[in-house]
Amino acid sequence: MDRPTPVDLIVLSGFLGSGKTTLLVDFLRGPDAGDTGVIVNEVGEIGVDGAIVADGGGGVPMTLLANGCVCCSLRSGLVDTVNALLNAPRPGGRPLARIILETSGLSRPGPIIASLADPELAAHGLRLSVVTTYDCARGALGDEQFEEAAAQFAAAQRIVLTKTDLACADETAGFALATHVSRARALNPLAQIVAESDRPRAVAQAFAPLPGTSATDMALSALSAAGAAGIGGTALRHPRIHVWRGKVRQPMAWSAFSTWLDDLAGLCGDRLLRLKALLRVTDCAEPVLIQSVGTTFGMPRRMATLSPDQDVLIVITRDLDADALRELPPGSPVVLEAFA
Repeated sequence: MDRPTPVDLIVLSGFLGSGKTTLLVDFLRGPDAGDTGVIVNEVGEIGVDGAIVADGGGGVPMTLLANGCVCCSLRSGLVDTVNALLNAPRPGGRPLARIILETSGLSRPGPIIASLADPELAAHGLRLSVVTTYDCARGALGDEQFEEAAAQFAAAQRIVLTKTDLACADETAGFALATHVSRARALNPLAQIVAESDRPRAVAQAFAPLPGTSATDMALSALSAAGAAGIGGTALRHPRIHVWRGKVRQPMAWSAFSTWLDDLAGLCGDRLLRLKALLRVTDCAEPVLIQSVGTTFGMPRRMATLSPDQDVLIVITRDLDADALRELPPGSPVVLEAFA
């Protein structure tokens, strides 16, 4: 089925009680949501009245909401469910502009992203992004489900602050909200932070198209921003989340960098939350873009249109300090230093 523009596939994550479903419902009640498909664990969680209009697509139940949104329950495989949404008949023939996958509060985005790397879905040219909710009432990360929450924040291209009215309830409102922004940015300097106290504007920004026209453009934009500024100054650090900047010791071939990535993934395991890099290698004329969510690595991309002076490598880990990084083989071509 031909489409004039790619469909945005938004993975909506966030720990339990952080306001994911409320954010989604508020968006679905708005005027710009009619070309949206929604995937949730149970259709009833959306809380918007509708009527069953389809039970096709391999048994995927679908609900047509009053404003034209299509909602389906994730009871089949994720790939089958996404395909069913993309291929379902639409009112007036209007194609979907976006699919929002609301995950469980305990879900890590890495395995979800890996499952979406399917040849069937590749033909649709989906633009995949991760949006994570940050609960201002509870702060960034508590001890409960810490590992899952850390993975969700690190995977995000956009972090949306929720319950901002509680952060802005007294005379120190500006400072309080700014503190949460600083904490969110320290957790993931690669993410765009939505910190709107005006609820309609926050909802609109949460699901607005991300800058750029592809996942590659979004990655380059994030790397450019991270390379231009640090998290130092007034930013707050989390004691268990560390953000590292990689520096190349000497010119290296792709095979050397690939071996270093393997060593890093082997050392970190599930403590590796995120990696993005745009680096030059001696056996390629163009800089190479590589990124991962957890230990799920995407295919490296040659970036022919970029100048060779844009090298930057950002790594986000949990429960891994500088002493642990010394376990990387001596003489590694890349050294990791605290991002500041």
